[in-house]
Amino acid sequence: MSVRHGPVTLLSVVEDGGSLKLLVAEGESVPGPILEIGNTNSRYRFPLGARGFVEAWNAQGPAHHCAVGVGHIADRIRKLGALKGLRFTQVC
Repeated sequence: MSVRHGPVTLLSVVEDGGSLKLLVAEGESVPGPILEIGNTNSRYRFPLGARGFVEAWNAQGPAHHCAVGVGHIADRIRKLGALKGLRFTQVC
């Protein structure tokens, strides 16, 4: 299984010093080979490049799993966080 090609948003809920924050990245799902391991897996491209994305994302302490949404929806997630009193970090 893979995500439809085009704009995507990754979301991770991160525990940060006893509170929660929403970690977000916007990128693209692109064609190309993927691991066929039985779960949803896709090839992504981010404006920071692969290394820049991994370094920025991991610096925020994300959980192992994240959600992938179709489209660039970081602004909606930011608004949801504000309504719920959650911090918000966008790496790209």
